[in-house]
Parts: sequence; structure tokens; C-alpha cells
Amino acid sequence: MSYLREAPPGEKIQVFSAYREYFGFVPRLFRAQELLPRVIEAEAALAKAILFDQRRLPQLLKERLLFAIAAANRSTYCLALGGQMLSLLGASESLAGLPPQEASLLDFAVKASSNGLSILRVDVDRVSACGVADDSILETVLIAGWGKFLGTLALGIGAEPDFVTPRVPDAGLSGTFPEGETWGPYLGTQEVARDFAPFALLLNNFGFVPHFFQAQTLRPEAIAAQVEAVRSILLTDDLLRRLQKERILLAVSGTNQNTYWVAVYAEILSLQGVAHDESYQIAANHREASLAEADRALLDFAVKLARTPGEFSREDIHSLRGHGFNDEQILEAVAVTALSNFLNTVQFGIGAAPDFAPGRSFRQMTVKNPNLSPPDSRPTPTEQPVDPDAELVSEAQRGDLQAFEMLIERHSKRVYRTLIGMLGNQEEARDAMQDTFLKAFQHLATFRGRSKFSTWLVSIASNTGLQRIRDRRPMESLDDEGPEGDDGFRPRQVRSWTEDPEELYSQAEVRSLVESCVMKLPAKYRVVVLLRDFEQLSAEEAAAALGLGVPALKSRLLRGRLMLREALAPYFAKNPDGVSA
Repeated sequence: MSYLREAPPGEKIQVFSAYREYFGFVPRLFRAQELLPRVIEAEAALAKAILFDQRRLPQLLKERLLFAIAAANRSTYCLALGGQMLSLLGASESLAGLPPQEASLLDFAVKASSNGLSILRVDVDRVSACGVADDSILETVLIAGWGKFLGTLALGIGAEPDFVTPRVPDAGLSGTFPEGETWGPYLGTQEVARDFAPFALLLNNFGFVPHFFQAQTLRPEAIAAQVEAVRSILLTDDLLRRLQKERILLAVSGTNQNTYWVAVYAEILSLQGVAHDESYQIAANHREASLAEADRALLDFAVKLARTPGEFSREDIHSLRGHGFNDEQILEAVAVTALSNFLNTVQFGIGAAPDFAPGRSFRQMTVKNPNLSPPDSRPTPTEQPVDPDAELVSEAQRGDLQAFEMLIERHSKRVYRTLIGMLGNQEEARDAMQDTFLKAFQHLATFRGRSKFSTWLVSIASNTGLQRIRDRRPMESLDDEGPEGDDGFRPRQVRSWTEDPEELYSQAEVRSLVESCVMKLPAKYRVVVLLRDFEQLSAEEAAAALGLGVPALKSRLLRGRLMLREALAPYFAKNPDGVSA
């Protein structure tokens, strides 16, 4: 049913009755979590407050929103569940031809769940202009957060769909990224009782009530459910340590570029004696922080699940087990990651302003284009990079195995070159290539087209190769034990190369020599040089594949190039007298 072992027979979980009443059955996603009843109970409270209770939005509209969110995020499990619910309600899976109000809410929900960083006040104003009240907009934001939560949870535990997955509809995602940091709040609020229990719990645990919760007072019952989820999932200390889980929230918020939650939790942790610099380093790049090996692996797991869901697989569960984590702890890590995605998504949607001055901004994606399309336009092929594989990918996602085989044939050489360059062993590279294509097939439905298919595939190959290299420890390592440059390398051969090295070597000999020198580089530099200079990935794509910040990647690339240049200098350089060496 999932990646995790099943719980032994025991007492029936009472909250399952709420799922039976709403769905007519208990979805596998929740049954697969019986190892942690308190997590199931917290999720049921969220489901009741956000989905089951019919406050402002009718059930059919909520299910349409969730179906569109699942489509935009390529969540196979949620698509299957959403398609079934629409069928039971007698509705079509088509998202076209909706009334203006529903269409505006659908666009807003999809944008909040899959591109929350781009939400601006103008997006809220546009929905309001369609006659939608603030409490309905808030409910839509909560649905977006719930959809993101479910998708993360289903992927992390490997829940098998309860029904056949329907064809992915076009959710019509649009929008641009904002320039710099922007804040709300975007919605109105109302007074709550001075003794409002959820706020009392927050005061007791944090010393203040974050603006995030204060901005949702139009839905007190939803605040109560969220606070209970934070208490049950994040603030407990019986499996993972509370600090470990709070680090997950920091790392996931950082990778989601959510400055608000990084600032809030940096302040909360400072009250526990954790320096602000340490918290911000974990959010910016946890691999550069001073952490134990197991804690670093835990954050690797959470960040991969949150940032690159298309590459997440059962192997990531096995890897975490290899670092000493049991299935209950892994399930808790998945739940914390899902909760972090929920909190990030809702904050983007409501625009809650920071409670404290952020130490730095995590919004890095900006658009500087004086010719942006109108807000209600849809991207055209000329506005996006052309992917020559797009048609085949679309066919493969609809179940055409021949199309997927053609993609394998088209890209097998490039994937093999990447892996042989990283691993230096033909048999291991072939095994890793098989793993790469298997992962790509398993997660093809999650490919969103935000990059070219070839780039996505090379990223999977890179991560597969990286994991194999890390498993070789202590033979070689991709990780620094200190700042870049502590390995004793100092470039010595800095003479100019000849204009035409083919004068000395034939093209084949040159290629062989360069490949040989590249393979002699330390692993952490070799991988960067291969991805940037051989596979032509951008700095951002290579950094994402390796889990590095762009500055760290550029530093390693420079050192790798210098090492390679020095190794090749005796063959291609001229001595001071102008004679080739």
C-alpha cells in the first residue's frame, strides 16, 4: 500500500469515520499512516475544518479546486481521488467553461499551490472584483494548502491510488513572479475572544501569536485545526526530536523561498538558544551548515520531497533507513514536510507580513520584462522555451509506452555520458542508467514542464550518480568538511593554451585526454564540471540537482576548471619562449 511497513492490528482509529462519511471509504493515504495515530487525528481535524465543513464554498467547487491543484502539481494519487469524487458528484473532470467566479477561484488556487511565490495583492483584488468575499478567498487559500499537503504526503509515503488516475487536464496556470519581497495582509479579519484557546497555546509555546494565524480570524475553526496540527506534528518530541522537525520547516521554507516562515522560526529557535545565523544557513543551504550526518540526511530527504518531487522514490526511504531512522520517524518527517508546504502555501495566499525583520530575503525568482502579457492571458508557445520532447512526453504521460521508449532511445547516450563521467565505471554507470529511467517512468506524471524534459532527466541521473558516490564513503566524498579551498589545491600551471591543440593531438586523442583528466578530479569538483561544461546545465539547474547554493556551485566550478586546466597545461600550453610544452 505504501513505502512504509503496515501497523500491527490494534484499536480502530475513531477519526476514520469522518473519512467514511465524506468519501464513502477510508482513502489509502490515511490508512498508510496508522503507525502514527496522532498524525492521522491532526490531519482529520484539518480535513474537517477545510474540506468537510461546508462554510462558504460548496463541496463541488472544493473538489474541482482540489482536482485542478492535483493536475497542476502532477499528483497522481490526488488526481485519482479527485476524479472519483467529481464522478460521485455527477460532475465532469473538465475544468473549462466555469462561471467567472469559479474560474477566478480556480486560477487563484492553482497559482497559490504550485506557484505561491508569485501571488500578489493584485491577484486577490482580481478575485474580489469577480464578487468573491474575503472569507471565500481565505477558504480557497486553505484548500490550496490542503491540496499541497495531500500531494506531499501521498508522494512521501508512496500511497497507491485508490482509483484509476484520469488524464491530466490543463489547469490553465498563469502568472508572473514578483520583483523582490512583497507583503500583505491581503484579506480582512475579525475579532476573536481574548481567551481564544489556539492563541493561548501559541503564546505558551512561542511567546507570541504569529501574524500568519492572526490573518485568518475569518475562519477561527481553521486556525484551531492548524494549531492542533502544529502541536501534534511539529511540537512533539517522542520520535524525531522537536529541533530536527523545526529544522525541516526551516529547510523546506527556504527551498520554497518563503521568507516569512524562515524569519518566524529563526526567531522561535533563537529563544531556544539557536543562533539566527545557524537557522538562516539551514534555510539557505543546509548542507553548508554544521550538522551531524544523520541530521543532514534527514534534511536532504525533506528538501528533495518538497523541491523535486519528480525525483523522489522508494530509494529515498531506504537511504533514510540506512542512516538509522525507523519507519515511524520517516513517516513523521514526511508529515512535517507536508505541513511545512501547507504553511508556506497558505502564507503566500494570505500575504501575512513578517512578525520580525527577516535576516535575508529568500525570494530569488524575479521577472524583468516590460512586455508582460495581461494577467488573464495564457502562455503561448512563443512565451516558453520550446521542448522538442514535449509531444512525446505528453503521449507517455497518457500511457503510451512506445513514446516513453522513444524518449529513452533519444536521451540514453546523454544520460550514460553523465553517469560514466560521474562514476568512472561502465557497469555501475549502466546500472545507474537503468535506475534513472525507472525513476523517470515512475514519476513521469509529476513532470510539470517547467524545464526541458532532457534537463529533468539529467537531474535525475545526477542525483542517482550522487547517491552512489555518497555510498562509497569514506573512499570519496561530495561534501565539504569546511570552506571551499581547504583541500590544499593551489594552481601552478597558468600558462596560456595554444589556439589549436589539435596540432598536437588528433580530435579523438584530445577527447580521451580531457576525459581522463576530468575523471581524476575530486568527486565534488568533477560532478560540477560535468554538469556545467559537458551537459550544459545552467548554474541554477546544476545547483538544484546537487543541492547546493549557486555561489557554492560557482566556487566549485572555478576550482574544478583550474584543476582541469593545470592537468592539461603540459599538453596544450606554451612555455615562455613560445614553444609548445
